[in-house]
Amino acid sequence: MKTVTLDEAQRRLPDLVRRLEQEGEMLITDADHPVARLSRPSDRPSLRDLKPASVGAVLRPLSLPDDDLLGEMLDK
Repeated sequence: MKTVTLDEAQRRLPDLVRRLEQEGEMLITDADHPVARLSRPSDRPSLRDLKPASVGAVLRPLSLPDDDLLGEMLDK
């Protein structure tokens, strides 16, 4: 991955954007620390392709407003 400084990116942004077709991705640094990444839009995965690691992360029990779970636990 090509690395450019923030100053260089500010001066040459149009050229860098055109070069993304060949480079694919560029890292922008400021004082030798990564601060941003330029990439083509097609490099980003579609949300349709992402799948949850577990069903539990997506499905949760539905609690209804009239549910009194604490009251049920205290009654037992």
